Amino acid sequence: MLGLILAVGLVAVFTSDNVQEFRKHSNGNAVYEWTVVSPCPTGMRQSGFALAPTGTVALKQVNRDGTVGNVCVPE
Repeated sequence: MLGLILAVGLVAVFTSDNVQEFRKHSNGNAVYEWTVVSPCPTGMRQSGFALAPTGTVALKQVNRDGTVGNVCVPE
């Protein structure tokens, strides 16, 4: 039963509007760098789409050239 609840919860999270928006603006690279930037609300920024459901960004997607750009740069 617990497994079913976790599965339903994961499906709900990964199909949410914010996650779909992040995926739309993603560079497709599945490599992330650990970073903590707070406060940073979820939304589109000059540096890309910030997925920050708790108001903090914890992971930054690495660029295709291996660099890690700025996080949560305002528009």
